Amino acid sequence: MTHVTETKQRSLLERLVGRPLPWLVWAWAVLAAIWIALAITEPSGSHTFMACTWTILAAVQLGSAYYARHQERIRAQNTDGD
Repeated sequence: MTHVTETKQRSLLERLVGRPLPWLVWAWAVLAAIWIALAITEPSGSHTFMACTWTILAAVQLGSAYYARHQERIRAQNTDGD
């Protein structure tokens, strides 16, 4: 029964992306930083495109991780209050 309740409480973002793993989120951020460094040191269309793409994807992952953590805290507070 807990699984059904947990599924109902999951946000749309968690259903689409899943629960982000912290190490994976930071790996995306590191890859974005590498592409940004490449775009600065060796400017080209492909480096700039990849830097923009990885930065956007890393931002989505970071936002998703922050939002999931925030929702987890809210659920914990609601459980403690019951």
